[in-house]
Amino acid sequence: MNKYQNLRDEVRAYCPDAVVFERCKEKEQLDAFARIKEKMDDYYRKYPDSNAMEMRRKYYQIASDEIIPKLFLNSPFYFSLGINGGWLEHPGTWFHENFQSEVLAKNVPQEDLNHFMNRRNEHFMLCCGAYVDSIHHLLPLTKMLKKGISGIYAEVQEELQNVMSEEERLFLETAADGLLAVQKIQLKFHKKALEKLQDPTLTADQKKFMQMAADASKRVPWEAPRTFFEGLNLFFFARECFGLLDSLKVYSLGNPDSMLYDFYQADLAAGRITKDEAYDLLCRFMVISDAHYDGMRTVSLYGDHELEQPVTIGGCDKDGIPVFNELTRMIIEGHRENDLVFPKLHCRIGKNSPKEYFDELAKDVGNSRCVHTLFNDDVIIPGLISRGRTPEEARRYCCCGCWDGFVDGVENADVANYYSLARVLEAMIYQDPGLNEKIGYVFEPLDDAASPVEFRDRVCRAIRECLRCMLKDLTEYGKLYSQISPHPAYSVGLDGCIKNRKDDTAGGADVNTRVITLAFLPNVIDSILAVKRICFDLKLCSVKDFLDVVRNNWEGREELRQEAMRASYWGDDKTESKELGKYILDVLFDSVKDLKNERGGTYEFSIWIYREFRYWGEQMRALPDGRRNGDPLAQALNPSDFRNHEEITTTMNALTCLDYSKLISSNLNLTFSKEKITPPILSALFKTFIDKELHLLQPNCFSKAELEDAMIHPEDHKNLIVKVCGFSARFVALEPQWQKIILNRYQY
Repeated sequence: MNKYQNLRDEVRAYCPDAVVFERCKEKEQLDAFARIKEKMDDYYRKYPDSNAMEMRRKYYQIASDEIIPKLFLNSPFYFSLGINGGWLEHPGTWFHENFQSEVLAKNVPQEDLNHFMNRRNEHFMLCCGAYVDSIHHLLPLTKMLKKGISGIYAEVQEELQNVMSEEERLFLETAADGLLAVQKIQLKFHKKALEKLQDPTLTADQKKFMQMAADASKRVPWEAPRTFFEGLNLFFFARECFGLLDSLKVYSLGNPDSMLYDFYQADLAAGRITKDEAYDLLCRFMVISDAHYDGMRTVSLYGDHELEQPVTIGGCDKDGIPVFNELTRMIIEGHRENDLVFPKLHCRIGKNSPKEYFDELAKDVGNSRCVHTLFNDDVIIPGLISRGRTPEEARRYCCCGCWDGFVDGVENADVANYYSLARVLEAMIYQDPGLNEKIGYVFEPLDDAASPVEFRDRVCRAIRECLRCMLKDLTEYGKLYSQISPHPAYSVGLDGCIKNRKDDTAGGADVNTRVITLAFLPNVIDSILAVKRICFDLKLCSVKDFLDVVRNNWEGREELRQEAMRASYWGDDKTESKELGKYILDVLFDSVKDLKNERGGTYEFSIWIYREFRYWGEQMRALPDGRRNGDPLAQALNPSDFRNHEEITTTMNALTCLDYSKLISSNLNLTFSKEKITPPILSALFKTFIDKELHLLQPNCFSKAELEDAMIHPEDHKNLIVKVCGFSARFVALEPQWQKIILNRYQY
């Protein structure tokens, strides 16, 4: 039996079989969830004029009274409240259920609300919340490690002496109550661990684990951690506890090898821990993450096994010295040895990272363990500094979702806002007055464009103006979120919220970034260049006639489709495609420079993509780039798979054309062929990726024969892990259409 099978079985018996919107399996916990909601309902009926902040204060008291902590006997970690960092359904959804519809109906004109919903339903945009992204949050782990919850609480109490309004007082007093609720839940774990220690059937290891939990939970996280174990436990505990109390979806599991290395060294020196014991703790930590779901459950269209549990490794310390230490090695080795899919390994690398680090990552990827996202410190850190972070802050950035890196305690970035450039182009081609009315924007036709420049400029103008139209509503109505689901206990950990005496949702933090993802830029570039080639360079037909062929899904005109695909395209490293990509990004960047978001901060751009490349693509009609109805769209900055025929050096060279200072981040999801690429070559390619100053790389490596055999004999390929988009999965667990998409990806 695997060393950690008992722990895995415990976690699996408690957690849901799938992830999205399911609940833990323990009736006692589900009954507690129900009581919390019932008591909230009762209180709200009694005091119907209570606002969201007042109800949050009451919720802190009710939730901390009723919630039941869960301990796993085969682990010393105390953290589980049955909500997976807020990702699963839990009592905190009460706020959205009770305030969202009411607040929006009262403050948003029905026509504008219809436009917002239709823009999402028609796949022009994705906003993971009501005018804001409500699901990506990074906890102030650095502050908690340094001063504990009590240190933040003391700052709140001090600032209460300076309040100038009842609103400010309510915010700070509510935040203080929320922090006390964290302590109450912590002490519930202490009591639970002491109860477990009375069980005479515990094994020696289980007694040891329960004693560790009892000792630590008496003081941490209210007091700052003093040991490696206490610090590591904080990552899980804070994620779960603030997820429950502030109705957050909290993803990051911190940067253990950087944040906790001093704790580890001190423990070794004092004889409190051995290297083997530290390795065992890290393995149990990661196995718990992986066991949150059934990794062999079929991954459907929506990727509904997603856990959003990233662990950041590597990077550099506050002085810029690369981090690759014993803990880094342990995390990589433990992840590999235990054949884990989760937690996601977000690997910060740079030109000064040691060769061993690159080699270890390449070893995994080359053996089809594709669980990594590589973050280029040499681009991301300067980008953060250019946006106002200090060098020390920027150097400790942490990865908090699929591919976003931010500074904990400094910013609560709003990142899940996808804007489909390709959908705008489609609307221009297919001209539907009803669609224009539904989304509140009239799309200019393209059929009579008299030159390639005019065609390009019409497309860019529509992309720019449609974006500004959407951002106007996000800015105006995103402010309402503070009336729906404020999160004061979380907010006071962010720089600025205490001194400004204001919740983060109301703009209390000093840094209030909002990120707009520019989706499917390659499809737009390729389409514009295809029109240029067919209609203006070769003069094979008019723009209208060519678009008629596209509108007819290329039926009977395969020769014209092939000719269109001979045009320059994104990733071919030709001047034409590079200049067009740079031009479009410049147009969009200039279009938002004068805009402020709903919290008073800036709008920033990224280029990454989650599952939408598939399921938005399935709803989209043919485009001039050669796409047929329903085909997948390009992934982030990737050249389109069906167009690409370049070597990897050509692709990387091509992508250097963009001014990456205009992007907060961008992502490549590249696939390498095992027949051509070995781990040493992969290691060299990772260094090249750094040298080319690109942001993020998600590498895949496999052979098509391997995938085809796995589809026929899945029992022989359970360890084959592929990077789908922002998540990895066992290839044999993917439903057939996902498998086909992975199989058909262009391989370098």
